[in-house]
Amino acid sequence: MPNILDGNAVAKELRAELKARVEALKLEYIFPVLATIRVGEDPAAISYENGLLRAANATGVIVRRYILPSDTEQADVAQLIREINADPLLSGLLVLRPLPDPYDEDALTALIKPEKDVDCANLHGQAHYTPCTAEACMELLHRYGIPIEGKRAVVLGRSKTVGMPAAKLLLEANATVTVCHSRTVDLAAVAREGDILLVALGRRKMIGAEHIKPGAVVLDVGIHADPETGGLCGDVDYEAAAPKASAITPVPGGVGSVTSTILMRHVIDGAVRSAQSAEQAKKDAAETNA
Repeated sequence: MPNILDGNAVAKELRAELKARVEALKLEYIFPVLATIRVGEDPAAISYENGLLRAANATGVIVRRYILPSDTEQADVAQLIREINADPLLSGLLVLRPLPDPYDEDALTALIKPEKDVDCANLHGQAHYTPCTAEACMELLHRYGIPIEGKRAVVLGRSKTVGMPAAKLLLEANATVTVCHSRTVDLAAVAREGDILLVALGRRKMIGAEHIKPGAVVLDVGIHADPETGGLCGDVDYEAAAPKASAITPVPGGVGSVTSTILMRHVIDGAVRSAQSAEQAKKDAAETNA
């Protein structure tokens, strides 16, 4: 039987560490605050928001929610983003998606200041953070003591929010990395080269036993409704792949469980940076006036 990489257990451990950090910061009058904007009542947006609220409650991060009716003008949402950008008491900003039609999501997320873009939604800006899902994959590997240096890692998917940043993190950890995509010839053969196989293709149960190197570590980023069971499944056919893997993430309860907690870590980091910047500004002003 493979080692199950339990994201729920990792998230619980990480949340306890972050809560202790937040309690220490409060003694220095630093309060991490996440601002969320939700337009309308989309079930997916509400579900994600509820997950964030649970993660925030577990870590001590404060959440300031802005809930707007679905007929709010895009210009009004844009103005709210600008106001949150300018508020030094707000450590991070997340626009919950999907937004109602005909909103231009890219135009709105492009307004988020990089230092407050804790979810890395602004793909056009200079990122201050690593996308949460990619970071969650690395967190799982580290927490379970899975060696990365010198290993062959294969990343299936080249999105800017998961595949490419995950490949970068693996490279920085000294893995030899191959990135596959829709035009990769003989995908199964390339995938089987991976000691670590990270799957972020966005296609339900696409990866089976024929893609898995015996003893590989499999990280499944996908999450889909499973019409066969009525539950959830990933990009990996778990039942087929698990017997060949040495370790594998389940869906649900794997990578996704850690992702919202990583976002809270970004909010906390943002609060610390904001406090440090304010302190430096005071010092600079004092030197100028001396």
